[in-house]
Amino acid sequence: MLQLFAKSLKIENDRLLLSHVSEEDCSDLGDLFGEPLPKEKALFMIRALDANREAGKKAALAVRDRSSGTAAGVIEIWNKKDSIEIGYRIRPQFRHQNYAKDAVYLLVKYLMEATDIRKITADVRRGNEWSVRVLSHNGFELQGGSDEILHYAYFRRETDASRIFRPENGWKILWCAGGCFWGTEKVFRILDGVKETCVGYVNGNTEHPCYEDVSRGDTGYKEAVQIIYDPALITLETLMKAFFLCIDPTVQNRQGNDIGSQYQTGVYYLEEEDGEVLRRIFEEEKTKQGRFMTELEPVRNFQPAEEYHQRYLDKHPFGYCHITKIEMDAVRELNKKKVNA
Repeated sequence: MLQLFAKSLKIENDRLLLSHVSEEDCSDLGDLFGEPLPKEKALFMIRALDANREAGKKAALAVRDRSSGTAAGVIEIWNKKDSIEIGYRIRPQFRHQNYAKDAVYLLVKYLMEATDIRKITADVRRGNEWSVRVLSHNGFELQGGSDEILHYAYFRRETDASRIFRPENGWKILWCAGGCFWGTEKVFRILDGVKETCVGYVNGNTEHPCYEDVSRGDTGYKEAVQIIYDPALITLETLMKAFFLCIDPTVQNRQGNDIGSQYQTGVYYLEEEDGEVLRRIFEEEKTKQGRFMTELEPVRNFQPAEEYHQRYLDKHPFGYCHITKIEMDAVRELNKKKVNA
């Protein structure tokens, strides 16, 4: 972990640069501490930071805007026995502009690639929903807390996305990408015969993707729902009726207000016999549309998403969903048609 505290440490992307706080940064960062820092106080602070860094105890990185070079905030790192702990502060004029989210993403990605650190922790005051979203979208999981503080932790992701789960008991499996996976999961959970669902990332080209990786649009992954169902209770045809009720197959890399390659619609199958059925259904759907952009492929890999995203709309009933009540009600009607058939 010693390289984490090297004086020359720099972590960057096209928007941000994380590097050690310098005396020159203190004029920018003074408002983080409630008052401008005079040169003498700034120098004292930098010397104290350098001493802690050299002792392997703590480092402070300035979160710099690449275009202007301005320090937009600071991200702090404490060396623990079996992990590290992070904290961040963003200057008032830069808040709610994703500087914190991007800084945490950059730091976590660096730590996972350049060190053997297996756990990163962070504490958040209860009620600070913005920070909860920053951590949750970067793969941090709630570990408990007190009346005032919530404890979060990020664990090195070891799951092999290429190992596809195969259900037992005669049940079958399918993956459907229908835009934001929060609403898509809710749709399939309505259907009788669907036994389990899990949201995650399907058919990408990197290992161990997290939400922030996928959101950046260069991993090839789509937000999808893994559906385990009992074919004695629900057919593949009914699942596809529900799917096409709730998507617009004429657009690419978009559903509702969500735009990006992670929102590309598609269906991904494990067994070739399912592929044959699905190809027939897709050909029928294509005749209904002047333009048809929905993918149909064998599944190559699937990585479950962070716990924060699982059954999101059950936990947050008023959360965003691109699928309207009209489509949800139409899916419920499929249960009645099956009973009456």
